[in-house]
Amino acid sequence: MSKTRKEINETEKDYWNEGKLDRTKIKKLRRHAFFYSYKREKKILNTLLEDFNGQNVLEIGSYVWAAWFNENTKPEKLSCINISEVELESGKKHAATKSFPIEHYLMDANDLTFKDETFDVVFGGAILHHLDIEKSIGHIHRVLKPGGKVIFLEPLNMNPFYKIYRKMNPQERTPDEHALVSSDFKIIRDKFTFDHYFFDFFSVIFGFISLKIFGDKNYDNWINKFGYNLDVFFSKISFFHPLFARVIIYGSKK
Repeated sequence: MSKTRKEINETEKDYWNEGKLDRTKIKKLRRHAFFYSYKREKKILNTLLEDFNGQNVLEIGSYVWAAWFNENTKPEKLSCINISEVELESGKKHAATKSFPIEHYLMDANDLTFKDETFDVVFGGAILHHLDIEKSIGHIHRVLKPGGKVIFLEPLNMNPFYKIYRKMNPQERTPDEHALVSSDFKIIRDKFTFDHYFFDFFSVIFGFISLKIFGDKNYDNWINKFGYNLDVFFSKISFFHPLFARVIIYGSKK
């Protein structure tokens, strides 16, 4: 019997409030596999975040902005929402010293209560895959002004090897989350025109080899760099997109 949205929300809230996730195992691999792609990700985000300056911005989440924003990112106002009280409090701590206004709301992203056409930009990091994509995208579209923009960084689950890994390591994710698949892109494309950057296919393979050789150290090495360079090349070919692990989606409201 499938869960109701209310039951899923309660599970999500419980996992984040109680800190139940255990990502110890994957962190070692990420330090190798993502060493160079994190740098590429940051460079891309710095360019995309120029659209935030002087704008009314909503984060679906509490404090991804603290890692994403640089010293030149200054929205007119930033609103942050989260279903978890603990995550929301973490966001408030990050916001304490910022010069621009930041407001926090305990709110379900599947049922945003903001008025229509409130925001210029809506963004989030690794959040859409915790939501009902159709409901959340519908609300995000509603609260954006005409021509408003979205930026999301999300995990993917189209590569069969990633599917197997996820099944074997359930402790790394909440029970009901679902990394994005092709059908989710179709839902987003119905409401937004968008483009994307894909990350981490070969870098995961070569990162695993690098981890076995170097252990949890020396991430800046030729093995990781070779995998990363392969990713940059093949990410430009749409046929290979389903093989990648992560994506930045950026676009505008239709």
